[in-house]
Amino acid sequence: MAYSFRHTNPRLTGVIIKEKVRCGRKNCRCVRENKLHGWYYYLYWREGKILKKSYIPKTEIDQLKQKIKQAKWKDMKDKKILKEYMKLFRQLF
Repeated sequence: MAYSFRHTNPRLTGVIIKEKVRCGRKNCRCVRENKLHGWYYYLYWREGKILKKSYIPKTEIDQLKQKIKQAKWKDMKDKKILKEYMKLFRQLF
């Protein structure tokens, strides 16, 4: 039996990735010389089968990392509690 633990905010199940990007302007160095702009921080998360991406300002990175860490820790605790309850339930029946 599989259980899905997802928060009401699916972004808290994501990861923050640092990457360089192309800006898209025709005459920019990122197109001419293949020198990307960066580093920029993006949050990647899934909603169903769709992978979503959102830019994260540098000032918000530490705060968001902490929120994601807390959410994952809570999920771990919830899974452990559910596992114990299922074990007790099976012993009763």
